[in-house]
Amino acid sequence: MTYDYYKALIEEYIDLGRSSERLLGEIGFPPEIKWDGDGLIKAIGIIGAAADGSTKRLVSLSGLSMTSFARKFGLPYRSVQNWCSGGDNQRKPPDYLPILVGYVLIGEIPEAENGNI
Repeated sequence: MTYDYYKALIEEYIDLGRSSERLLGEIGFPPEIKWDGDGLIKAIGIIGAAADGSTKRLVSLSGLSMTSFARKFGLPYRSVQNWCSGGDNQRKPPDYLPILVGYVLIGEIPEAENGNI
């Protein structure tokens, strides 16, 4: 997936009221996507988390611990911990960071076994 297409999907997600279901209904199963159903669902989750700036969801979708996530992306562990903590005084990462992290995570979703859906 190109970065431009990824960014367009984020914008579409926002335009559709931040609804993963509506985004999936709108884009369907594009021919350039080579994931199986589970991969597409994971990608939609990543797009939503990146658009919402949710580091906590990105960590969860990555399948890594906070420590491993911080190491993988070269981020201070304490910052990742603060971003994931929630609450009224929740700190947020810079706007660009969840988008870039999401793009890396989408690139790591394995393609379907035979390369086709």
